[in-house]
Amino acid sequence: MKAQRTALSNLTQKALHDWTQNHSRVLAGNVSFGDTMTNKEPGRNIQCWKATGTTPGAANTDFTITHSLGRIPITIAAQDGNNGGILYRSPVTAWTKTAVTLRCSTATMAYNVVLI
Repeated sequence: MKAQRTALSNLTQKALHDWTQNHSRVLAGNVSFGDTMTNKEPGRNIQCWKATGTTPGAANTDFTITHSLGRIPITIAAQDGNNGGILYRSPVTAWTKTAVTLRCSTATMAYNVVLI
């Protein structure tokens, strides 16, 4: 279903109602990161990159994740790990269109991370 355009200069109460109703039909339950941690899901509708791995054996050590977003990610949208660590940006290495450099507050954490 393709959303219809509404001219905002002619915005009436009915036009606003129709616009919000149309957007709610399009978005209702259809926004998702996907069902798995792979990046091969064709039905995914949020541009993101998902990665899994294990952080280095020393806390607060740089490690790099490559991605195929084709742009510099904005942030980490979601993360989890097996030992309570927090993933954060390396203060030394800038993110690029193909890689992000992170650190973890704990050592050897198995992680899942979603970049947007």
